[in-house]
Formats: sequence, structure tokens, C-alpha cells
Amino acid sequence: MQSRPDTRFGPAAEFGRSELTALWNRAYENYFVPIAFTEPLFERHLRRASADLDLSRLLLIGDALHGLSLVGRRQERAYLAGFGIAGAQRGRGLARALLEAQISALSDAGMREIVLEVIEQNPARMLYRKAGFAEIRPLVVLEGTLAQGRASAGMALDAAALASAHALCNADTRPTWRREIPTVLGAVATEGAVALGVQRDAAIVGYAVYLEGSEKSALLDAGALDEAAASDLLDALACARVGTTWRLVDEPPDSALFRAATARGLATGIRQVEMQLAL
Repeated sequence: MQSRPDTRFGPAAEFGRSELTALWNRAYENYFVPIAFTEPLFERHLRRASADLDLSRLLLIGDALHGLSLVGRRQERAYLAGFGIAGAQRGRGLARALLEAQISALSDAGMREIVLEVIEQNPARMLYRKAGFAEIRPLVVLEGTLAQGRASAGMALDAAALASAHALCNADTRPTWRREIPTVLGAVATEGAVALGVQRDAAIVGYAVYLEGSEKSALLDAGALDEAAASDLLDALACARVGTTWRLVDEPPDSALFRAATARGLATGIRQVEMQLAL
């Protein structure tokens, strides 16, 4: 279906946080996983994604907002941090038009690649394929409660130690955008996230970053050099937060942490696919 003549695509920076938050919530109504933001949570999402509102594109029909493409930027790389069309305008081909406008804006800005994660059964996966995105690898969500194993207190990590452990434990497995070091260090610096590590000889061989405050805790990131280190890390988490239900997104199913976590009873929840478009 052709777009109306008053359809246009504009920068998200032209609108305020309240308008963008409301648009996000409309774009994610009836989504596979409920994602409704308050303004503070939306602001946190922007920060974690390194969002660039000048590069992000919105769908407008007349003066009304109907679609959102939110992108993060790190050097010459971009990340699709949110994408959706509000319910009343779905099924009219506008998602494809919005995605094309977003890709064009990123290309014009000198970006070299765009990455994203999409839930396996999400129809948007086909949209991204048609736009030229290649499927890079599967990802899973790990969740569950860790039974206490060996007593292991772990150790608190400062920013330098966390960055070093992150680099060591991800040397052979590239982290997703949401688990790259800028997001992780930002959560420690601005959100009060806890960084916990386990040591072997003189090296930190496993780390986890999480937010405290409830019986359910999101692991913002975690990694281990090998399965033995992953097992030690899980013991440390079980001791640090007894009875906590943990949740970790974007874990590759061939990682040492995945093998150790599933052996300890953590379940695989949502399955996703990481995709990439070279510009």
C-alpha cells in the first residue's frame, strides 16, 4: 500500500522525552514481550544503548507520530535499539519504509554496519532479511534460581578490573551491543550496578554485573574464561544473592557460561537471532 502524501520521516531529536516514551509504548503494544517504559526507564534505555536521537528516525503522518526507529551509535557502528509501528498504522508497508529511511540516514552519516537482535518468531525478522540483514548467530535468555554450591564470596571489581575481565572473558566471543563495555561500565557508574568477580591465580577469570534491590535480578552482563570459571562465578552469585531469580539476555548457546548455567538448572527462555547489515 502506498504511503499517504503527508507521510515523512524525521529525527527523534525534534521531540521531547515524554512524546518519545509515549510513542515507544504505542509501538510496542501487543508485542511478544511486554516492553512499556516510564520516562526514567526510557531514559535509562537511551543511555544503555548509546542512543543517537539525531540519527534515529520517526514516522510521522501529518503532525502525528506513528512509528519509531531508535538507534545507538558507537564510532562507525550502529545498533537498532527499538523499532515499531503504532497499532493503527500496522500492515500498510510503513515498517519497510521506516527501516529504509533509517538505513539511509545511517549510511549518509558514515556508519559502516548496523546490528540488532530479534526474537526468533517475530515477523520483523523477515523485514530485516528483506532489507539485507544477515543472521549472525543465535542468542538465548537464561533465567532461574541458583542453588547454593560451594561457599564463594567472589570479589568486588572496580572499573579497571571489570574492563580487564570483560576483555579477557570475551576475547573469543564478541559481546552483543547491550553487553559491550560502554553499557556495562555505564551501569556501574550511573545505576549503582554491582560488579562481582572470581579469581584464579592472579587473574579475574569470571565476572558478573547486576542491579540489586529485589528477588528478581537482571544480570546486565556476565562472562567466564572457561567452564570451571563459570561454575565458580555461579557459586559466587548464589552466595551473594541467596534465592534470587536471575535473568541474562543475549547469551550465545555455545559459551562456557551457557553450559555451566544450564548444567546448574537455569532455563533457556526467549530465543533470539543477532543480525547485521554492512553499509
